[in-house]
This record gives sequence, C-alpha cells and structure tokens, in this order.
Amino acid sequence: MDDDPLDLGEAAAFILGERPALAEDTVWTVLNELQDPPVRNADGMAVDLITRLYPHVRPRDVRVVLDEWREYARLAVEDDWD
Repeated sequence: MDDDPLDLGEAAAFILGERPALAEDTVWTVLNELQDPPVRNADGMAVDLITRLYPHVRPRDVRVVLDEWREYARLAVEDDWD
C-alpha cells in the first residue's frame, strides 16, 4: 500500500456506478468537503457536518456515500484491483 491520496474522481465514479440513484451533486459534496473517507465511528460527525453545511443533502445519502467510499478505498489498496 502506498500513501498516495485516493483519487476523488475515481471514487465518485465508483460510488455512482454502485449507487446510480444517488445525485452526483451529493456524492461530490461529501467527497469535496471531507477529502478522505472517515473511520466508521466518525460517521455521525461527518453526517452532521455535511447536513449542517448543505441542508439539501439527506443524512441517509451521506451514509451511503461514506459506505461506498470506504469500499472504494479498501479496493483501491488491493494489488490486483486496477
């Protein structure tokens, strides 16, 4: 595993591919605001931050983005994933 940051464009494409019903704006809002997927026990703070700054974003959608973003991050570090 290298220490390169996750590519937000690739993360967005992955998330939208897995969850096409999500609004692209919502995905990008979460990714741009947080820059890195939070650890699972920080989801509550992340959801609170996003929904306070962006009231149009639903808490459930933030949680879905976070789950898929962590999955992308997990897969991105696997040697044979590319």
